[in-house]
Amino acid sequence: MKKILVLLLLVLCFAAAFYVYVDTNDPEISWGIGDKTSINAPLKIEITDDIGLKEVCYTVSGGSCVDKKQCFTDFPDRSFDLVIEPAKCAQNAEPFKIQVAVNVVDSSLIANKVDGKIELTFDDQAPRLATLDGTRSLKRGGAGVVLYEVGEHPDETGVVLDDFVFRAFAYDQNKYLSFYVHPFYVEPDDFKPRVFARDEAGNTRKIRPGSRTAAYAYPAVEMELTDNFLNVVQEKLMNDANKTPLEAFVQINDIVRKENYRVIEAQCQKTMAQKLWEGAFLRNLGATKADFAEHRTYTYRSDVVSRQAHTGIDIAGVNNTEIVAANHGKVVFAGEIGIYGNVVILDHGYGIHSLYGHLSQIDVHEGDMVKKGDPIAVSGETGLAFGDHLHFEIRINGIPVNPIEWFDDVWVKTNIDRFLPKG
Repeated sequence: MKKILVLLLLVLCFAAAFYVYVDTNDPEISWGIGDKTSINAPLKIEITDDIGLKEVCYTVSGGSCVDKKQCFTDFPDRSFDLVIEPAKCAQNAEPFKIQVAVNVVDSSLIANKVDGKIELTFDDQAPRLATLDGTRSLKRGGAGVVLYEVGEHPDETGVVLDDFVFRAFAYDQNKYLSFYVHPFYVEPDDFKPRVFARDEAGNTRKIRPGSRTAAYAYPAVEMELTDNFLNVVQEKLMNDANKTPLEAFVQINDIVRKENYRVIEAQCQKTMAQKLWEGAFLRNLGATKADFAEHRTYTYRSDVVSRQAHTGIDIAGVNNTEIVAANHGKVVFAGEIGIYGNVVILDHGYGIHSLYGHLSQIDVHEGDMVKKGDPIAVSGETGLAFGDHLHFEIRINGIPVNPIEWFDDVWVKTNIDRFLPKG
């Protein structure tokens, strides 16, 4: 009986030792670059194993490097970061191919081995970049276009303003155009747009678009909120018994408004890579009741409770006025958006959109192509509106711009159309 117990104990010990020291899984090699085929920095290769590593060897070839084998055998952990520096193989400033081969053996009693190989281009030179033409001057709240050429096919390109990127559209081999905006909320001294191109390796070059900007003052108004107004707003847009009318208004005007902006900005990413509009944009009939970028301070019993800026213009005619398309385009949205009520958004190509809000009736559907002057809706007072009117916006890459510029045929021809490629 004792012999049997001893034998069982030995079997268990052997099994435990086999489990601990024998690994049937191969070591893993992670190159750490995803789908990239070009790099501009050291290559960090992560090597891991369940039990531990015994030996890691590698060779590098390309440029001035030859297939010289180097090995590591001291591993404090179950993982090891192998760092390859392709820059040491460079013979000149030109990009070059580099091959890295890695051989790994783990510390299992029955050793597992794995081999890996990768070929990359090492490139630490930023793409060549040059402006070709474009808008000469902008003003705060206005728009412009720049045409430029990149020396190679870029991984990403456009116009960057701080961390916002205005997308670019190819119109010829290595040639691009990008519409960009001086947002009304950015001071002239802080407006520093840059045309940029980034290659697959991550090298980036930035240049100025070649335009200048000017200050422009927009109106500011103070709006005193009455209890009657607040009650109507709450009943119309947020009938919540747990909130006071003032709390409801502040949430609608501040939080819901921002949520609605995000919805609109997302819709404005739907655009055709071509010019759909022709000439100046039509202004719908009616009197202007509120201006673009009007800075509004809302007070209640003399205390400031909210501040917002008007992102379009309000046009009021007779009730239920027929609303027409400001220019040729495609319907990318037709539905309800919070404080905007019923909305139609048209894409005019190259990231330019027009928006029509507070509508009582929508007469188009998503995907419809419309011509300048086509009826698309009927004015109303849906959303955060009190009195029948049209809220009209023009946005570029989702950022609102001054519509007055786009109503002006001379401005459109001088600042936009004359720079665009023909056909």
